[in-house]
Amino acid sequence: MKLTQKELNHLVFLSEVVLTGKKKSLMDETLQCLLYIVKSLEEVELPDSVARQIEQLTALIEADLRDENVRMQEIRGHLDWMQKKERNSSMPS
Repeated sequence: MKLTQKELNHLVFLSEVVLTGKKKSLMDETLQCLLYIVKSLEEVELPDSVARQIEQLTALIEADLRDENVRMQEIRGHLDWMQKKERNSSMPS
């Protein structure tokens, strides 16, 4: 199936409405549509300014996900420590 330029432009329009209108309830669907398109491409020619923006956004996403992962590891470590502490304090002497 081919999407026409008109259909792609409409998807871009909808994506911008969801993004600028902060329609969080539609973010998953919007991302899914865009992901399908991106996955279908082997490569794409982009203007340098767009490529730089994508690089910046990608770096931001990666940093945020790394920070979240580190935080989750800290929380798990703390919970494991608390569980060990509770087990040790409940052991008979």
